[in-house]
Amino acid sequence: MKADERAAYGRGGIGILVPAIKYREQLVDMFIDTWYDDKYKFYHARGWVDKYKVEECNKNEHQFVSLDKNMQIIGLIGYRINRLNDAASDLSIINFTENKVVFGFDVRKAMNDIFLKYNLRKLTFSVIIGNPVEKQYDEMVHQVGGRIVGVFRENVKLMDNNYYDEKVYEILRSDYWSYTKK
Repeated sequence: MKADERAAYGRGGIGILVPAIKYREQLVDMFIDTWYDDKYKFYHARGWVDKYKVEECNKNEHQFVSLDKNMQIIGLIGYRINRLNDAASDLSIINFTENKVVFGFDVRKAMNDIFLKYNLRKLTFSVIIGNPVEKQYDEMVHQVGGRIVGVFRENVKLMDNNYYDEKVYEILRSDYWSYTKK
């Protein structure tokens, strides 16, 4: 961790995201710990889990860790980038701790970066209906002018061998920009 990143926490800063590749080994171990934990069944939305892969290049995917004031991993935030249409998709958010406040700020920072720093025009992502974070996603998308595109019924089989509905969201940069200026 760089001194300036540590100093930001000393000033009360929240929202520092660090490239995940700097924490590769630790992240792989943390993901293995989630494989059979029912708490993470909605994150592992296929019913099985491959070894987590930290990307070595940021051309098509951005991955960041969220750190607490002691520089310990709170969670991971990532998304894919389609360079042909300047869009982000497959937003991946996993909190390994109960530190919801700092992690929430970091999620918002990642969204700001998608639209304001990287100037991508669109973000699409989904949530499995029944995931405890679904209500927060609904509220977050509404707050920034996004929309619920629709629901795919019985679209995803989880590790409990049951099928769940999947809700799809869309946020456009133009809507995000106008809502964040309010």
